[in-house]
Amino acid sequence: MKEAGIPWYEEWFDTKLYEKLYAGRDVREAKQLVDLIVEKAPPAGYPSLLDLGCGRGRHALVLANRGYSVTGVDLSARALEVAREKASEQGLEHVRFLRQDMREPLDHTFDLVLNLFTSFGYFLEEQENDKVFASVRAMLRDNGLFFIDYLNETWVRNTLVTEEEGHLDGLDYSVKRFIEDDRVHKEIHFHQRGSSQRRVYFERVNLYPLEWFVKKLETHGLELLDVWGDYDGSEFTPEQSPRLILFCRKGLI
Repeated sequence: MKEAGIPWYEEWFDTKLYEKLYAGRDVREAKQLVDLIVEKAPPAGYPSLLDLGCGRGRHALVLANRGYSVTGVDLSARALEVAREKASEQGLEHVRFLRQDMREPLDHTFDLVLNLFTSFGYFLEEQENDKVFASVRAMLRDNGLFFIDYLNETWVRNTLVTEEEGHLDGLDYSVKRFIEDDRVHKEIHFHQRGSSQRRVYFERVNLYPLEWFVKKLETHGLELLDVWGDYDGSEFTPEQSPRLILFCRKGLI
């Protein structure tokens, strides 16, 4: 099944409305995840780091401040612009941001590759997922480490909030969520007050269980070392964990 028109992630992630809607995303939460990464892969042993799908730099900037040499890649030109502005404001020199599709590897390797906050699972065709894992492997040095932080599909199915609405900067918005074809879908509607102007954007993420990831990682020579269910490093339990965090190492195929 092919994407019709511009993929939703290329359109939505490049808007200022995206920034407004998610302006409250928790920096404390990002720091907690970085603490877990630093514990398992300290910058002294794994200095070069790739943030794959870095968005507006929420994690990349924290990681750079913790001593890593950070490269962040993303498809969204707007996201990268914001990330560069934030890095400049913080005086960070050992961080760079590049526009790159995660399915296409860069031409050099890293000690550590991260894919955080469900920056994956957007593609309709299975072969596109394989390209991502192959790209990760190609960009890892021998014995390099890979973290992928994904939603826990069981948790999402059990706790899905189907509707919400709110207001921000003169805009009314409503969000509808539903699960169909093992994907969680989100429709975001914006309405400018006092105007007939309306905008609608979409999100769609595939619901993959742990077993799916285990098989993919093995196929692509990525050895699974540990699995956590939240940013505090707690044990993964399908019914109770909000996240699915996989800690891997590049192995032999």
